[in-house]
Amino acid sequence: MQSKSFRLYDWGKKTNQEKYGQGTPPDIDLTKITNVPTAMFVGTEDDLGDVTDCHWARDQIQKGGDALVHYQEVDAGHSTFLIAKDMSYFNDVMDLVHTYNPLSEKFLE
Repeated sequence: MQSKSFRLYDWGKKTNQEKYGQGTPPDIDLTKITNVPTAMFVGTEDDLGDVTDCHWARDQIQKGGDALVHYQEVDAGHSTFLIAKDMSYFNDVMDLVHTYNPLSEKFLE
């Protein structure tokens, strides 16, 4: 959030140099996500991953090809996806799991 970019973890200048060979962490190029079905469930009240940032990430993934298979904005904050009372979006999650992970059916039997 502070760097205004999507990067690997920032360990600090010294450790970044050791781990990455440079003082700042390298950017992650989301356009290279091309063959992994990706679904985004975005909380409209999320202060950590706000809608503007998620739109940017969505657009980057879409530039790479057809990897983005689902994008949905949910009236939710960051922790809603873990402890929410309203899990109405979860049916969409499970539909996607069944669609893109055919083995999931085997484990439900």
